[in-house]
Amino acid sequence: MKSHNNNNIKKRKIYTKILQAAADTTRPLLAQIVITKRCNLSCSYCFEFDKVSKPVPLEILKSRIDELKRLRTVFVTLNGGEPLLHPQIAELVQYISTLDMIPMINSNGWLLTPKMIHALNDAGLYGMQISCDSMVDNANTRKSMKRLQPKLQLLREQAHFKVRINGVLGSTPPDEVIAVAKVVLDLNFDFQCSLVRDENGSAIPLNKAMQEAYLTIRSMRGRLPALLHDRFQLPLIRGEEVKWKCRSGARYFHIDTEGIVHLCQPRTGTPGKKLVDYTTADIKYHFNQEKTCSKRCPHAYAHIGSRLDTLRSQKSA
Repeated sequence: MKSHNNNNIKKRKIYTKILQAAADTTRPLLAQIVITKRCNLSCSYCFEFDKVSKPVPLEILKSRIDELKRLRTVFVTLNGGEPLLHPQIAELVQYISTLDMIPMINSNGWLLTPKMIHALNDAGLYGMQISCDSMVDNANTRKSMKRLQPKLQLLREQAHFKVRINGVLGSTPPDEVIAVAKVVLDLNFDFQCSLVRDENGSAIPLNKAMQEAYLTIRSMRGRLPALLHDRFQLPLIRGEEVKWKCRSGARYFHIDTEGIVHLCQPRTGTPGKKLVDYTTADIKYHFNQEKTCSKRCPHAYAHIGSRLDTLRSQKSA
């Protein structure tokens, strides 16, 4: 009963923060911060990792988290590379939570152990998104259910935080993605489909078999909470454009290992400004700035971060 009550308190707190952010267009909803570029895998479709970089030092990361607090950010996601390779991952999660922001992690899940799960529980982690693309390894990815399922079982038994599994549609045979989704839902976790993107960050259209697999996955009951829906992907899988108002640089942005702010992970270089120098004026500017790359954008975080402002105008749109 105590755990159930705590979950209800956490939900109320989060909904309150989201509503407060909805009323204030200068408040970021979500920021992703890269804590290490190093990854223990090398998936063919991924452009955001290396094998040699050292983790960003703890005190530097804490100072960047302080800056996100200054900007009144709601959710902070620790990203990589593989963030679980950072030796102070639990301390970073706790620091975000202590500053009254909501900590999350993107991971491949391979490094999860009971000890780490309990440390993340104690640190106050809200949610973890884990990548799983196929049932078995293939030339594009080793993020397979065969390897990941023992880790998911550990999470089911021991995690106090939310777990969502993300599969990349287009990196593996379509029937395998459907099979992965079924396993995930049987474990009572959320399942999200991402689309393979090209080197420019644009969605690659899916062939007919992949489109049918995507529609099959979309029909699965209980796959995603309503707030996290991925309907924006429907025109993208057909090679069409999606019309929306991207608020990246304002509601959502990405911070690299050097502490530089970018609109999103696939589109680096803009605004290219140090987080320590980022201000409300920057947020206002990017809130109203039309992004020419948005028409074929498959980046779920950018879409989700922009949903609070669907009905608001965009001056250059």
